[in-house]
Amino acid sequence: MKADRVVAWLSLGAPLLIVLAVVAAQQRDGNDRVQALPVAVVGSALILSCGLGRRRRRARLFANLKRSRVQDGDG
Repeated sequence: MKADRVVAWLSLGAPLLIVLAVVAAQQRDGNDRVQALPVAVVGSALILSCGLGRRRRRARLFANLKRSRVQDGDG
């Protein structure tokens, strides 16, 4: 399997966890629906942590670019 395909399948993991939780919750009755909650929480946490990490990396990159521009005398 090519590396690009592996990355694509891994990126779909968290959304598929949420879909799995929704399907499992719909198929269960009463108190058994609570068993699908941890899967939804884990999938949501993975998506949020990825988004926050990406935002942090972009901010750090922008600050480094700004700092290098000031040091070069362009800004």
